[in-house]
Amino acid sequence: MNTRSILGALSAIAATAIIAGCAGSQVNPSAAQPGSAIAPMVKNHCSAHGGVRVDPCTITFDVSNYGPDSVTVRTPKGKKGTLSEKDDCGGASGVATVTQGTGKEWTVTAGSTAGSCTAEFDFTNRHGKVVGSALLSITNNL
Repeated sequence: MNTRSILGALSAIAATAIIAGCAGSQVNPSAAQPGSAIAPMVKNHCSAHGGVRVDPCTITFDVSNYGPDSVTVRTPKGKKGTLSEKDDCGGASGVATVTQGTGKEWTVTAGSTAGSCTAEFDFTNRHGKVVGSALLSITNNL
């Protein structure tokens, strides 16, 4: 092989690697739009904004997981404020119940109704403005 053949092969390999690396990237077009109702996606395809994170951000109750499950909610570092939770889960007779545990832990318990719901964790600053939020998706297949 001559030098030109080797350089051509290396160029082809480099181009393939670059294209392969780009193929796995995802762009969330709504993340760049101010006032968008959808928060940007972060680790594990979780919806989060302003330094608030829920881990895990998806819970499924089924025959292999009756629960209750625990989630950790992280708030913005160095910021003073209040964390609150609201959901459309319907309480104990609904899809699930979300209750605050100790520290950053929250407990999610399956309800008696099969279905899906979402819990939203909002971080409010001292002026009462929501400055961060994260979503927890809950599915009850029991």
